[in-house]
Amino acid sequence: MKLALCVAVVSTLFGVQLAHAACPNDAVFLVLGDQIRGYSLRANGATEPCQVLQGPHTTLMTAGATVIDRKKSFHVTQFLTNGTIDIFSRKAEGNEAPSRSFMFDTNDLVSIAVDSHLNDFVMSVRPSTAGVLVALANTSGPVSNPIHITDPTISQYESVAIDSDDNLLVAGYDIQGTAIIDTFGTSRSITAPPLLRSITGPQTGLLSGRGVFFSRNDMSIAVDPRTDELFVYNTSTDLTQIQVSVFAAKANGDVAPVRTISGPATGITGPGLPGNKIAISSDGRLFVAEPNLRILAFAPGARGNVAPSQVIEDSTPGPVTFGGIAVRSGGGGQQNANDDAQ
Repeated sequence: MKLALCVAVVSTLFGVQLAHAACPNDAVFLVLGDQIRGYSLRANGATEPCQVLQGPHTTLMTAGATVIDRKKSFHVTQFLTNGTIDIFSRKAEGNEAPSRSFMFDTNDLVSIAVDSHLNDFVMSVRPSTAGVLVALANTSGPVSNPIHITDPTISQYESVAIDSDDNLLVAGYDIQGTAIIDTFGTSRSITAPPLLRSITGPQTGLLSGRGVFFSRNDMSIAVDPRTDELFVYNTSTDLTQIQVSVFAAKANGDVAPVRTISGPATGITGPGLPGNKIAISSDGRLFVAEPNLRILAFAPGARGNVAPSQVIEDSTPGPVTFGGIAVRSGGGGQQNANDDAQ
């Protein structure tokens, strides 16, 4: 009887029923300020989270962007908490402390990517540090004089990703609000990466945004871990147009997307708190974070004004706003499908 009572108390700690085992390998995760919640990729309709990370030991307070590395660990940015990035193990659960943390002397961290060498690429939108800050693998504690990658064509930074070649994609807007997605050759040099490709121009169909200091994440990018197709969530400044454009692998120049997902049937709404709005599974499914603990999933190859193939709805109480989303599937993380057993 006492044991059952203890389990009940632990299960409702912090106002949510905590799972007692990590999610399966194929799972999708929401980062919600002071917590992370995970759900099976097979879930559809009302469901309870299979993994919840929450509590004072986690140090999560303003967490938003997240990515899952090839060892299946979570890398989570704290948007306003002294530039902190926390790393949690795959099975982190409940009130568990991060296995490692590092800090930049800045904040306003809106996006993060990790390459196959486990180097972290963290986007800051604070004017004094705007661009991508790099922490080399296994960095811990304060990062003094970090590598700082900037893009001279971008005035307002929005999102980062890493492709299968370990090159860095940087998305943002120029001072006129024109969307730009540049690829830098970080596989060749992290300290001075050359510009390899640039997607911008009227043929791209990308919507104009805000070329000014951060107000919200109107653009979010993700790379399909198997095909290297580039998915771009973007909105108009007044949020009357919202779309996800899909570009061919290594697309370059003023090129049209191979398909676009947009329209009222999609259910895709405007941006949330800092963090990736979209993530891609290893089988090409698109996952979109939405308010009220909802996740929309679209089948591989989806296009046009199409309804999601799955809608994952958390049936337990929790935040109504949302931050980042990340997918773990096919033996790898959000941006690299190569597995590396821990």
